[in-house]
Amino acid sequence: MDAGGQRNYTFGTTDKVYVGYSPGAPANPDLKWEETRTTDIGVDAILLNSLTLTVDVYKKKTVGILQNPTIPSYAGYGSFAQNFDDIENTGLEIELGYKKKIGLFSFGVNGNISFYKNKVTKMLPGQAFFEDNSATFQTMGNITRTGLNSPYQRYFGYQSLGIFQSQAEIDSYVGADKVTKLQPNAKPGDTKFANLKNDNIINPDDRTYLGNPNPTVSYGLTINLGYKNVDFIIFGSGSGGNQIFQGLRRLDIAAANYQTKYLNAWTTSNTGSSLPRIVNGDPNGNYSKFTSLYLQSGNYFKLRTMQLGYSLPQGLVSKWGMQRLRVYVLSENLFTITKYDGFDPEIGVSPDSGGGAQFGVDRGYYVPARSFLVGLSIGF
Repeated sequence: MDAGGQRNYTFGTTDKVYVGYSPGAPANPDLKWEETRTTDIGVDAILLNSLTLTVDVYKKKTVGILQNPTIPSYAGYGSFAQNFDDIENTGLEIELGYKKKIGLFSFGVNGNISFYKNKVTKMLPGQAFFEDNSATFQTMGNITRTGLNSPYQRYFGYQSLGIFQSQAEIDSYVGADKVTKLQPNAKPGDTKFANLKNDNIINPDDRTYLGNPNPTVSYGLTINLGYKNVDFIIFGSGSGGNQIFQGLRRLDIAAANYQTKYLNAWTTSNTGSSLPRIVNGDPNGNYSKFTSLYLQSGNYFKLRTMQLGYSLPQGLVSKWGMQRLRVYVLSENLFTITKYDGFDPEIGVSPDSGGGAQFGVDRGYYVPARSFLVGLSIGF
């Protein structure tokens, strides 16, 4: 068993057995630190005494990123660390602010938006892609692949062509020889998998890129309002351009609960469903194979903070020996606007059971609590 760079190793004879440890991976004398090179061009401007503008364009290249690629099993190890690839991140960040005061009324707004993309620009000689063997999902195995000159860890699986509606449709779905049935054991209601190799069999070689877990845009907005002694602030943010892998169900437990939306799965009386049929054993792999069925848009906007306050007049609070007394009500995580039907579209990086980390995989995390507070702010 691997235990952080080492593993149990038993040796000796039948008369006397010793338990010790051996290295979990071979040494790599060529291993070196990752290097980061960054170019950033920025502009800050103040316009008309009320408008502020900040623009940043950046390019960040990380050279010699550490990975654990698979090596032949006859070496006695599954993988070993080496400086595997280079990643290039480029982006544009824009921030715009405006402040104005008219009589007793004050107004301020600040917005920012960032556009971001990355790609792997270099791999080992002869490598066209890389799969992180520690970044898997239950019995599906790897659900991501990193290709040369493409974003890091894109979703990789079978392309669905819809759902078979009849036996005749199954019989007519044949391979390149126009005779061999590609899914001979399928039944009406099963997923129709794309034959991307255009041969006579559906197998893992037919998998393709299905989406990107990395957001391509993020944004935020803050609004401040004031009138006499009343103040109001609201803040929200969000991101988009990515897909979320919804992994809420245990695939390794046949009796694990499904979400209620699967009550609408395909049946002979519900042939218009976009969810394939559910059957014991899942012989066609409708749910045990990774298809776009598991992916949803990760776009969202969250109203994170809303606060209303009132500061008592200075002349009044000074009689009480205070310089300031403010009463306020505050709400956090008030609502989220999204089409994602899981618990929370803000997934981030999640650890998997194999010790790896994956971005954009929803394993059923709790959402941030919605809170309502009433408070006093006192200054002496």
